[in-house]
Amino acid sequence: MNKIKALSIKDQSRIIVISDIHGELELFKELLDKVQFSKEDYLIINGDLCEKGANSTGVVRYVIELAAQNPRVHVIEGNCDALVEELLNENPQLINYLCARKHSIMNEWLEQIEFSITIDTSIQEVKEQLLTHFSEEIMWLSELPTAIETDQYIFVHAGLEDIDNWKDTDRDNAISIPEFLYKSHRANKNVIVGHWPVGNYSSKILSNNPIIDLEKKIIAIDGGNNVKNSGQLNAFIIQPSSSENIYSYTYVDHFRKINAVIDFEADTVMTGSISYVDYRILPLERGDYFTLCQQVETGEQVYVKNEYIHQTDNGFEVKKEVSCAQINVKKGDIISVLDDTCAGYALIKNNGIVGWVPKEVLQ
Repeated sequence: MNKIKALSIKDQSRIIVISDIHGELELFKELLDKVQFSKEDYLIINGDLCEKGANSTGVVRYVIELAAQNPRVHVIEGNCDALVEELLNENPQLINYLCARKHSIMNEWLEQIEFSITIDTSIQEVKEQLLTHFSEEIMWLSELPTAIETDQYIFVHAGLEDIDNWKDTDRDNAISIPEFLYKSHRANKNVIVGHWPVGNYSSKILSNNPIIDLEKKIIAIDGGNNVKNSGQLNAFIIQPSSSENIYSYTYVDHFRKINAVIDFEADTVMTGSISYVDYRILPLERGDYFTLCQQVETGEQVYVKNEYIHQTDNGFEVKKEVSCAQINVKKGDIISVLDDTCAGYALIKNNGIVGWVPKEVLQ
């Protein structure tokens, strides 16, 4: 890793960390408002400003201006931001990517200048067009540091290699290593990462909230915004203290919000989730609303909502990632409604936790 930025955090200012915005400008602005971000705070954007969402150009432009106006705003690169290097290095495979991906910052740029591409378009021509019109944004993205180091923390998009000198981590691994929470490092500082949605680590209950593992010195904050079906954009907040730093977090999402009208206590038998990539199931016992199933890859038994079970030529699978748990709700809780189209139960999110409740909770 060659691009490591040293940062000195002054006084007792808050540090707000946001990762994986993925082209969601309005959500990003909403989250900054929700945490009441001010010029007294430090804001660390932990990679992946663009791709997957519909307004990557807006996010990048907004963050460029935000960082220019406020010296306490700092940005590192993610694997999605690093795609501009494939353009600068004239990688012909980038054309295949752009033809296959509707939501890409480069496709947004090309649309703005009314330049259409096909699989036969040369990468050199695309590079020339984009550098002519968007050189400032391209160079800004290409020059982002790979990591930020403070006295107590290392901010990096995906993770570090388990080596004596963490600074020798290969840059490609730093921005794309998967499942870092299952790995280890020797940096002797808390490492804050995005990249891998925290929902992928869920076992007993599906949660999109940051995971704090101080024993491993890893804090994972990617809420799966624009990646997971129940995803959210997280803000991880560090409040420095003379004794021990205080951690908190909040989030925003696109889902419809309502107030729960009654209390509901979950059936503790119903836990777990179907997550990436263990979609294959073996139905064991069908009920009125849920079917007891065994996950083929893990052997775990979970209750799957009947409407989410799909039969294929090779057996049964779940249509998409989904919670298999019921969750507690108190009257007056503000909940996100993920799916209220199924019989008897609705899939909701309450304080970042995803699960099923009877539809009476919503009515």
